[in-house]
Amino acid sequence: MQFFAWIFKIFFSLLGLVFVLGTLCILLLALISGALWSLVRGRKPEVAVVWQRYQDMARNKAPFGAWRTSSQNTPEVVDVEVKEVTEAPRSDRLPKQ
Repeated sequence: MQFFAWIFKIFFSLLGLVFVLGTLCILLLALISGALWSLVRGRKPEVAVVWQRYQDMARNKAPFGAWRTSSQNTPEVVDVEVKEVTEAPRSDRLPKQ
């Protein structure tokens, strides 16, 4: 019985290894074909674009996780003037549909 258990362990280990290697090959082919297709269309490959965005985000972050004190996109705050309504609208003033 131990001999059969040993054979099953080897068989399923090899089956798992074939599955993992096959998946890696498929992903590698998809990556290469996507990069070639991007270059044929005259655009940067998506991998390069994602890597560049990651580097930009990492470069903009200050050391030790602290954010910059001066932000480049500081929105201007505009106060709104409040107007009190004393009369309730009458039905003859409402627009007709």
